Amino acid sequence: MPAIKNKSHNEMMNILSQFVMNNMGFGPVGEIHLLSAGSGNAHNFFRDKIQDANRHTMVSKAEAAAISGRNDVILVTPESHPWKSDTHAGGGVLTWDKSNTHLLGLSPTSLAGYNRARFSHAGYTMANFMTVSGDDNCFKNLRFMHGAATGGAADVTMLTVSGAGNRFENIGFAGPNDATQAAAAGYKGIVLSGSHNHFKGCMFGSVNDVDRSGASCILSLAAACGAWNIFENCVFRSRSGGGQTAAFFINDAVTDTVVDVTAIFLNCQFIHSGADLALGITKAANTARSLYFDNRCTFKGVSDVVTNGREGEVFWGSAGATPDLAAISDALTLGIARVVNHTA
Repeated sequence: MPAIKNKSHNEMMNILSQFVMNNMGFGPVGEIHLLSAGSGNAHNFFRDKIQDANRHTMVSKAEAAAISGRNDVILVTPESHPWKSDTHAGGGVLTWDKSNTHLLGLSPTSLAGYNRARFSHAGYTMANFMTVSGDDNCFKNLRFMHGAATGGAADVTMLTVSGAGNRFENIGFAGPNDATQAAAAGYKGIVLSGSHNHFKGCMFGSVNDVDRSGASCILSLAAACGAWNIFENCVFRSRSGGGQTAAFFINDAVTDTVVDVTAIFLNCQFIHSGADLALGITKAANTARSLYFDNRCTFKGVSDVVTNGREGEVFWGSAGATPDLAAISDALTLGIARVVNHTA
């Protein structure tokens, strides 16, 4: 990509459009907007390169300015941004109800989930950052930092995805980050009720030293969740340093009786540190709806994969085995991490 110093506005837009298309894998793109902190190096660099109407200091105003359906892109500078709601105030939900309207962080791709283009909510309760009800949107190279002492247990949901065909790539879904929040049984993390959504190269879970002591989850599949949601090359992180075992990675509460696969996991790693969780997945009784894990997926730090009696609704892509720790062969086949026994 050519240097972007001393360029005219049209030249600058062409360069940024090419950059966006290369990073997001599609094009052409529509208008390019910029979200910055309003001061500092990133803001100063871009202020004479992107027209005033397309530069914003609130994510809510950037989303409001973008036009649905034409592949408008909002670039997010690599710094902390306070989250703002539909009313441009703190503490409320932002409804991303547009389609083909994208959010791209100016951070390097990293599976570790420590992207510097990030959103937080210090100082007020955040029951739900955002509801993505639109379709075919892309969110990439970002971090959502969920949980603060102000909200505590009231910070229950990081993100709700009710739309279809949305893509989340290289996103750090960092939560629960507060100790009180992490101890609450009501914490749900990501609530998924839509269909055909794709999560690729994302990190789920907090990097903070907080213990998940309540019967909470990192991923919640809602009762009316659609089908064919795909998680690819993702890492789910959890810890409970005080010996707590009640939390889950996934709460599958789907009651929809249309026969299908709710979620597909490809090369996803579920890693819990501390005393083994009693279950990796809690699942409602529903023979019509299943989960699928390919044979590269691994659970570490769980005593059992899924609720007893629901083993036949969770499929593993290795020799057709289903999760059942009663047989040691299943434990090996299903990729449940264990300490190596070196005894001859």
